Amino acid sequence: MTSVLDVRLVRALELLGNKLDPEIEQTFPTLEERILAQALENVELAERKLREIQELVGDVAVASSNAEANTD
Repeated sequence: MTSVLDVRLVRALELLGNKLDPEIEQTFPTLEERILAQALENVELAERKLREIQELVGDVAVASSNAEANTD
């Protein structure tokens, strides 16, 4: 019989795309710690990407707003 913990760990891994960074696998002793560390790393990466996207789109939005203002 599969325990509730096993089901939860399987689901947590699915949410991570069933991938753990090899460095995380070597650094953290338990699967629970590895899952949490990978999730945190993914969040940090997503935040960096979001900031970069905001800079890129923000530059475009500012340029677009300036162009519209100049046509009035």
